[in-house]
Amino acid sequence: MGKKTIDFGETLGRYIDFAVKQGGYKTEAEYLRYLVRKDEEQNREFLLTKAAIQEGLESGLSPKIRTAEEIVTLAKKRALGKTGRQKHG
Repeated sequence: MGKKTIDFGETLGRYIDFAVKQGGYKTEAEYLRYLVRKDEEQNREFLLTKAAIQEGLESGLSPKIRTAEEIVTLAKKRALGKTGRQKHG
């Protein structure tokens, strides 16, 4: 991505200077990269889930439409099969 130029304003600028000195960061850029990485870690799962939901919405309706009751019944059958109970060949 490369270089970014950002104006944080006076108040945030002073805070960044303080955080760099107190947090043991060598440069402002190092501190800001740390913040972006931390934000990415916290939001990664949410953003991936949001993208998957959007993809599903954009894909349209499934040709195999089931009622909620049918889905629950199928889930119960699968669960019973995985536990080994009532599994018949």
